[in-house]
Amino acid sequence: MITCLNKYLLPILFILIIVSETHCKVVVFDHVTTVQTPIQIRVLTRDGFFSAGGRTVDIYLENNLLKKILTGGDGYGYLKYTPRKPGLKKITARSNTDSASGLILVMNENEKAIIIEIEGAFKDTLFSDEIRERCQKAVESLSENYKIIYLSRFLGKGITGSWLGKQNFPKSVILQWHGPKTLEGLKKNKVQLHAIIGSADVISAVTDQIEARFSFEKTNEGKTVKDWDEILQLLVKSPLSDPKENDFFDVSE
Repeated sequence: MITCLNKYLLPILFILIIVSETHCKVVVFDHVTTVQTPIQIRVLTRDGFFSAGGRTVDIYLENNLLKKILTGGDGYGYLKYTPRKPGLKKITARSNTDSASGLILVMNENEKAIIIEIEGAFKDTLFSDEIRERCQKAVESLSENYKIIYLSRFLGKGITGSWLGKQNFPKSVILQWHGPKTLEGLKKNKVQLHAIIGSADVISAVTDQIEARFSFEKTNEGKTVKDWDEILQLLVKSPLSDPKENDFFDVSE
């Protein structure tokens, strides 16, 4: 039954993404960096399915205007920003009567992050309230020891963010998966990537970038786990300490 639902779920979600995204005339992308490490805040202006350049956009950090920018011919606009303090910061872009918001996660260099791929880690929560509740509590526990970075392969940030919020998952950034270069960008910003939880495909693509790799799917490129309780035992049994390598890579199970 679940296999059948999985087969038809993604096409339906893709339709929902297309419908919702075409109504977004301004898009703000989430970012992760460390204190004093500059980033380029990135926004996109569009008209229906297509990008629309040459639009004036006001960029706000919380409620303070940072700068007015002009998007290029491809619809993208950029603003350099250097954070001075850690925290989860809200960025808002306004163009005429349209607006959208995004998040910037600013970490201290000694803090550690866990990446959670939404499609790979949360897919079973769609079919079971019990699994969803246990999953939410597990991610909440992880967030007490690590910074959480959500990763999406297929779903748009709008639908994903709305679902995470309705299910009371810890609020954090949602990054789009662009292969290993997504993680390269994080490391360039001095972000310590402690572990990743996701599908077998994703964790197999980052074997050279993150040592601690977990999946609920069968994999030879990380550790296959049976449930979120096992992940908590491995990652939170000694908060903020590095678990032994054998905890992650006993793939003979």
